[in-house]
Amino acid sequence: MKIAIRQENAYTLIELLAVVFIIASATVAYEIVRPKYGLVLAVVASVLAMLVCVLLVILFYRWSWTRKRQQLSQLRQEYRTIYRVKELPTEAKSVVKPVEAEIQIGDYGWDARPIRRDGLIHLQGLTKRWQVVWHAGFRPEQIEKMAEKPASQYDYWAPYWAKPPPPPPCPFPVQERDTPTMGLPHHSGHYFKDYPSQYYHQSPESVSQT
Repeated sequence: MKIAIRQENAYTLIELLAVVFIIASATVAYEIVRPKYGLVLAVVASVLAMLVCVLLVILFYRWSWTRKRQQLSQLRQEYRTIYRVKELPTEAKSVVKPVEAEIQIGDYGWDARPIRRDGLIHLQGLTKRWQVVWHAGFRPEQIEKMAEKPASQYDYWAPYWAKPPPPPPCPFPVQERDTPTMGLPHHSGHYFKDYPSQYYHQSPESVSQT
């Protein structure tokens, strides 16, 4: 399945709308107050409106992050197994990956939220840095169960504006190769970034230090 993987701009649509909301509220407050009470009170009203709007935006982000944490916790409980690829997937509609990325026999795949309802077992192939190389649906005979997850790939997702400490290397990555990736595993099952090729021939120790 070929998809258009969108590049994330400096500002998301939600952030742009938040800025427009703040500016518009401050402008409306200024225009309403100035004719009746003068310039000084209009400026005060505008500043107060901006502060209130900023507070509302902060509360929205906190609510959104709390909701995402609940979703991540649910995914950790539902998808707990690591598999190894025995045969390549045959359902093209259930495969998402950058054009130049490959699924290889012998790759490890992490049990993941399905990208579509097809009755298949959906896995993510990850690099040592937990970047998603591919996301694909497999039939049971195409994979073999290897282990229970020592940690979930969803443990290391965080909002792009957060700066969490680097995670330890992925203990069951895909086979070493240079490959583009789609960013960290996202709880929604959607992928937004087409990352450049990974320097994927280093030890876990050296990767964790970069």
